[in-house]
Amino acid sequence: MSGGVQNHGFKGVSVGSMREPKFLQGDGGWDRIVWMPKDVKAEVADSIPEEVYSKIATEEDCIDPADLEKWLAEKKHPVVDKYWRDGKPVPLEVPLPNQPWPDEMPVGREED
Repeated sequence: MSGGVQNHGFKGVSVGSMREPKFLQGDGGWDRIVWMPKDVKAEVADSIPEEVYSKIATEEDCIDPADLEKWLAEKKHPVVDKYWRDGKPVPLEVPLPNQPWPDEMPVGREED
């Protein structure tokens, strides 16, 4: 475990947790992983499902988000069918760091 402030859109995990059968189960598991460093991917290769392994990009495949979008579509990554709309990623409205999600707002408090 580590300490520190949690920010929306970022998920810190240990290599050990990536090996767990229930890795990110509530978020779609390995089908939601689209990019990771080559060294980490190699380290957990035995835990990544075979059908998605070659569809997870590394720095050798692309580093620019626009290039990643094209790469994922070409590779037919599961995220494209499951979470994109009309062949494009669906933008997510993410609050600023240390701000709550709209459904986390305390009762009786208006959004700023």
